[in-house]
Amino acid sequence: MGKKSFISIVDNYFNRFSSRNKILEDSVSENLSIIVVIPSFNEKDVVGSVESLLSCVVSNFSVEIIIVVNHSENANKEVMDLSLKNIIDLNNLSKKHILKNISVFPIYISDLKDKHAGVGWARKIGMDEGLRRFKELNKDGVLVGFDADSKVKSNYFSEIHDFFSQKSNLGASIYFEHPIKDKNFSEAQLFNISCYELHLRYYKNVLKYCGFPYAYHTVGSSFAVRASAYAKQGGMNRRKAGEDFYFINKVIKGGGYGEINNTNVIPSPRMSDRVPFGTGRAMLEANEGKTDLTLTYCFDVFKILKDWIDLIEDGVYQYNSFPLLIKKFIDESSWNESLIQLKNNTNSNKSFLKRFYAKYDAFWVLKFVHFSRDNFYPDSSLLVNVNSYLFTIEEVSFKNITQQLVYLRSIDKGQKKRDS
Repeated sequence: MGKKSFISIVDNYFNRFSSRNKILEDSVSENLSIIVVIPSFNEKDVVGSVESLLSCVVSNFSVEIIIVVNHSENANKEVMDLSLKNIIDLNNLSKKHILKNISVFPIYISDLKDKHAGVGWARKIGMDEGLRRFKELNKDGVLVGFDADSKVKSNYFSEIHDFFSQKSNLGASIYFEHPIKDKNFSEAQLFNISCYELHLRYYKNVLKYCGFPYAYHTVGSSFAVRASAYAKQGGMNRRKAGEDFYFINKVIKGGGYGEINNTNVIPSPRMSDRVPFGTGRAMLEANEGKTDLTLTYCFDVFKILKDWIDLIEDGVYQYNSFPLLIKKFIDESSWNESLIQLKNNTNSNKSFLKRFYAKYDAFWVLKFVHFSRDNFYPDSSLLVNVNSYLFTIEEVSFKNITQQLVYLRSIDKGQKKRDS
């Protein structure tokens, strides 16, 4: 049986998964290649983020920016007033750029049910709309996740376009850096965001150290996915928070996933209470003394995870050979049952490992790390654990958080240059 056409993939998605009816009636440019989707709830500077995108260099293709200004049906007057102001401002911005190759399309959604109202649903509404527009062209274009408090470098769209010019590339995490020197934020806030980003980079890189094949950043403001991959993976979910982690990891497991590291998304280090977890919530709770961002996962947990992954990669599947911490998390009968299923559905070591990592995926790893933290290895010094990791892989260590962050940024960009 041949491969399904793009149209049939999209139709299958809309037949299987609930979605709103078509919203945008504007004609679609034949050169459309990239659609950026921005969920915007109670945002005071969404226009600034859109203007950052509009300042990007775009040639030989066109871009659409869909901003989903949204709130629940029971939102208070202050939120509704700001939404209406943003819609007016965005419409005015759209008119100014009507003849350029970047088009702005604000969408106002004011009737979200309280049960599901949130960033996941808003992102889904925008991405579903983008999928419809690519369907009109019968073109497998690129859907990009972005946030209403972020900025970008001017080569943002050109780097995304270049990456997806390779047909085998289906998704990517885009390089990001929070500002760590900015007069608009307090020293305490800049320190907290440095710790938060360092934790993200530490976690991603220790997973890579373990040999885990799906070690990528999963940040809602900095990812891109081919439209067909979006549809095949069931689209965005409606989670109120963490929607990016769950969706991006599904795309990663689908294959063809990589990194775009020659540009930069600049997310805000602001505090926010609009989501139950994530950057804004972490910053808020750190400011209130409820969260200590100078703590992170113990590196010993990842050394144990690496030992287990090394055994699996070497074909050692006997439960008695596993590290004790792994056996504390997986009982023997569960592992043996899983092993039988993995072996029965594979005919080579390569296919076995593919199925193994599909089952013991990023969700499983996170649960294991949290189990280890809660029962055996409590969170401990971020500075110490990052140095433990860095000394293990490259025999370097640093005196402070900022130096560590700069170095891990260079690792993520593929530079590995120490900035002393």
